[in-house]
Amino acid sequence: MKNFVKNLIAVFVLLVIFSALGYSQDFVKRSRTENYKLPKLPMIENPKDGMYTVIKHDFFLNLRDNAQMDASKFFPSEPNPYLPDGYPVVIMVHGYGDRKETLENFAWAQAQYGYVVYTYSVRGQGNSTGLSNLISRTEAQDLIEFVNYIKADKQITGSDTSKVLIMGGSQGGMVPYMAASMGMNVRAIISAVASPDFATSWIENGCIKMTLLWTVEYTPDTARYAPQVDRMSNWIYSNQNRYWDSLAYWLPKDRDFSNIIQNNKVPVVLENSWQDMFFNALGNINGIPKMTAPSRYYFGAVMGHGGDTSYTEDQWHMNFFNEWFYYWLFGYENNILTRPKYHIAYTTAPEHNPYMWSFVHDSSAVWPPQGGSNLKLYFNPNNTLKTTASSTPNSYKQLPNVVKNGYTMTQIVDDEFTGTRFNTNFKKDSAVFVSNPFTTSTKMLGTPTLNLDYYSNATICQFNFQIYEQFSNGSTKFVTSVNYTDRKYSKGTRKQKLINGNSHAHIFQPGSRLRIVLTNLDTRRNYSFLGTNPYVLPVMTNGTHRIYYSSNSFINIPLSGAPVSNPSEITVDNSTALSFSLNQNYPNPFNPVTNIKFTLPDNFKGNVTLRIYDLTGREVASLINGVLTSGIYEHQWNASGLSSGVYFYKLQAGQYSDVKKLMLIK
Repeated sequence: MKNFVKNLIAVFVLLVIFSALGYSQDFVKRSRTENYKLPKLPMIENPKDGMYTVIKHDFFLNLRDNAQMDASKFFPSEPNPYLPDGYPVVIMVHGYGDRKETLENFAWAQAQYGYVVYTYSVRGQGNSTGLSNLISRTEAQDLIEFVNYIKADKQITGSDTSKVLIMGGSQGGMVPYMAASMGMNVRAIISAVASPDFATSWIENGCIKMTLLWTVEYTPDTARYAPQVDRMSNWIYSNQNRYWDSLAYWLPKDRDFSNIIQNNKVPVVLENSWQDMFFNALGNINGIPKMTAPSRYYFGAVMGHGGDTSYTEDQWHMNFFNEWFYYWLFGYENNILTRPKYHIAYTTAPEHNPYMWSFVHDSSAVWPPQGGSNLKLYFNPNNTLKTTASSTPNSYKQLPNVVKNGYTMTQIVDDEFTGTRFNTNFKKDSAVFVSNPFTTSTKMLGTPTLNLDYYSNATICQFNFQIYEQFSNGSTKFVTSVNYTDRKYSKGTRKQKLINGNSHAHIFQPGSRLRIVLTNLDTRRNYSFLGTNPYVLPVMTNGTHRIYYSSNSFINIPLSGAPVSNPSEITVDNSTALSFSLNQNYPNPFNPVTNIKFTLPDNFKGNVTLRIYDLTGREVASLINGVLTSGIYEHQWNASGLSSGVYFYKLQAGQYSDVKKLMLIK
């Protein structure tokens, strides 16, 4: 049987998807970029031993409402005798405000590898007619009709329509996932920087993200909106509750689809960036129990919506995607469905240029990973975070929100939150709370939650809690946030509220402190994606807000595995007993150095071995052979003396043993 795959490891092709220019109400243009790395599928063997000659056809597809979908297809010029059923099909879907032309060169290159490739402009974008309904059931139904057309087109293109894969990021990831949840039948999907609750995520906890405003303010040459979507920017700019009510009701309607993802039968890869400026990864995390289709998840470094990028994570992605393609498109049995399905990349020090976190890769067969717990820290006087509540529960910290001279939301957005007019008319205020130092490396994984005991003398109030790591030298770097706006507040009432934050995975260094900045304007250092703009739009109403130092004002930091060992101040409120575990090496694939981390449980003492084997079972390296005690260990392996290929590493500790695979690429 011929080997259909010519290259074992496919390369990533960087595809920068420009979402073009947005504008504010007075037509001040701004450059915004939305980019995502589409993976390039491995080459299929060509009898002529070279690139395939490609034919391109542009066409318009007439949709059910007579809207015209502008589309293109790219296909090899002659059949391949090794593929009696035809070439596999790839559909590429672009990000919001983009068009098919951005994907054309990449689609052509993919077709040269032996695929039939289709691209199209989503309605209301590019040269497609109709009006954009902002990533809704309407656009999903369009894709369903497009897939039906493709299945009828196989005689023209020589395609195998039993092997259709759809991939994209942002809009390009949500539309196929939504369509599959509505009954679309294809072979597999890759859905990146997307969420089944994306619309709610844009207005999470009563806040309105800056990226929503940008998205609904594109000029007609970029996106042409349905009437209701066209009104949304006016709703956002208004300070009247009736307009907020309209936004809160209509934006999620027919856009969020978490209530139907259990209907999806299409195998799907779901990816999120922890630092996504559009959508909280919590949407896909909450969808895990509902998922019935074969699936794999990745949370970490994904380019597309402003998050940090990572060379080592990009290298790991090569194998991650290839395994998916091999199994679902080529039918190669690689045991992908029996190996860990949840992959996590933790942000961590050191920082690297341009001001990005490093990443540490890990995986788990279950979600949430075993060994998790919560670190509960109460807000206390003297700017402290403690494991005990203050003894003066009626004392408080005040956060003023000062807006002068009738300064409006329209004006502050036009000023991009900088300059003389902004500095004169809006005052940014903040309060800082700091914990005692961590004494060990401590992992956070999941969704921080915050219980807020608060009061205001205004009818609307906002609290933005920015979470930083404060290093032992005093420098700080942003990790994640919890944002909350009470738009239905009764002035002068003391209230309590439990709030979900932005999901994240991070490793705090020994000696670092948890630093929380409470602010009325959530601008973030080192995030060039936002520039001078805040993550969420501020409240443009004067008021003084309070957070009480009571047992009802605390933050819960979700921890993963590693305990915190400073019982005088920082303790874990669930059991943090260590258990046996062998982590996936990182980076993986690697060249030539990788790190292997493992955990030995409480009260353990015994002989431990960590050895490397090749595919034949021959031992090629012995990394550890000796007596160890309870703790978390990490060993660096340099494989410079070995050739490229797949190897296995085995941990043996007492009666416990585990084996994992690693890949050396030179």
